[in-house]
Amino acid sequence: MTDTLNDLLTGIGSAAAYSAVGLLVLVAGFVTVDLATPGNLRRQIWEDKNKDLTAVLASGLIANTATIVVAILSSNDELDKGLVDAAGYGLLGVILIGLVFKVVDLLTPGDLGAMVADDDHHPAVWITVVTHLAVGAIVAASIS
Repeated sequence: MTDTLNDLLTGIGSAAAYSAVGLLVLVAGFVTVDLATPGNLRRQIWEDKNKDLTAVLASGLIANTATIVVAILSSNDELDKGLVDAAGYGLLGVILIGLVFKVVDLLTPGDLGAMVADDDHHPAVWITVVTHLAVGAIVAASIS
């Protein structure tokens, strides 16, 4: 019974550590999307109910989560390696998502940030969503 309890406590500690790293990466992802788009992201989503920005933020968070999950799964029960990988690859994903957003903005006519921040359901939002998910998949695949 003692081994079972020790295993449980070790697992809970590991889960808490991974959760803390994951939360930090997701916060960094939120800040990146906020910086890439005009206005206050929290107000536009929660008060103005902007569906386009909600999709942009959600796709970035999903992409970052996929990277973190793959880093954890590939850690082979090595907590320190897994935490470093989750943080490192997660932050790489955040940086790449911000970079890809700016590259797409440069390659498309108009201001992509303004387009997705305007709640007229601009089709450019889907380009942003897909590029976020693609970056997350690429970074996640690079881990394994």
